[in-house]
Amino acid sequence: MSPRTKAQIEAIRQEKEALILEAALKLFANYGFHSTTISQIAKSAGISKGLVYTYFESKEALLLAVFHDISDFVFDRFAINPEQPLTDEDVERIIRVSIDITLEQPEKWKLYMAMAFQPQVTSLLFDNLMEEMQVYIQRLIAYFADKGYEDPVAQMRYFSAVLDGLQMHILLDPENFPLEYTKTQLIQQFIRT
Repeated sequence: MSPRTKAQIEAIRQEKEALILEAALKLFANYGFHSTTISQIAKSAGISKGLVYTYFESKEALLLAVFHDISDFVFDRFAINPEQPLTDEDVERIIRVSIDITLEQPEKWKLYMAMAFQPQVTSLLFDNLMEEMQVYIQRLIAYFADKGYEDPVAQMRYFSAVLDGLQMHILLDPENFPLEYTKTQLIQQFIRT
């Protein structure tokens, strides 16, 4: 048998890392960060505990990696150009995507919601992810300022809180939640023409 190529080794590395991240996401979302152990994650991923530590130096590093994956996923779907001001179409897409991805990726949102109520975890995440989020936050503030809102920072916080609350309700009752009605109402409420 011939030795593996660099490309094969890299493909194996990416596959193992993806298995670990997926297992961590599910366990963190369903049992909480503090209740989940590295041993449980390794078992769920079908790998050794030592291999988890080969990829991630700690459970906190693994949690950050999971959240980086979530934020990359969300920002890719939002398709926001960080160099351009937000348009009405961008904000409409943010509304639609925020609702749709809750149904498409419920574990990611369960984890996000669960972490929001764990102060030690929340501070770890925000300290490490704030730079990524800052571009999005600043674009929304500028959008609401351009639309003439008296307090665009408060409006951005309100907008974000409404989306967070809707995502929680969608997770609680996905079959009966009025998705299209909600999208229409949000677009009418937040996009001033």
